[in-house]
Amino acid sequence: MSHEFIKKFEVAVFYVLSAIIVLYIAVELIELIYQFGKALLTMNDTTTRLLITKEQTAMVLPVFFNILIAVELIDTFNVYIKEHSIKVQSILLIGLIAIGRKLLVLDIGHADGLSNIGIASIIVALSLGYYLVKKK
Repeated sequence: MSHEFIKKFEVAVFYVLSAIIVLYIAVELIELIYQFGKALLTMNDTTTRLLITKEQTAMVLPVFFNILIAVELIDTFNVYIKEHSIKVQSILLIGLIAIGRKLLVLDIGHADGLSNIGIASIIVALSLGYYLVKKK
């Protein structure tokens, strides 16, 4: 196979992946609007919160972070297609968003200590890596 064919195939794969991510974002936006609207319209008298309970917030925020991760992936794909390089800063940012999402859905009180230490280590490593890349 020729080098030119492989490059064209690679670009085609990235366009297909980008299209799938765009569809995923559209579905997640619909889900976010639905979950948020449902949370606003469902009145809960057993909570001290005004509009949205903690449980409802726990349903909405992970969807929001999924959308952020997908948007960052599209940006990473676009940079790769144009420059044929992947920016480490973008990958670290995607990792930070993903671990932030994980923290929102994680019940730290019920997780074992080793898992908490592992997550803390990931946060420190990603943050330090992002800082060093951004500093340069």
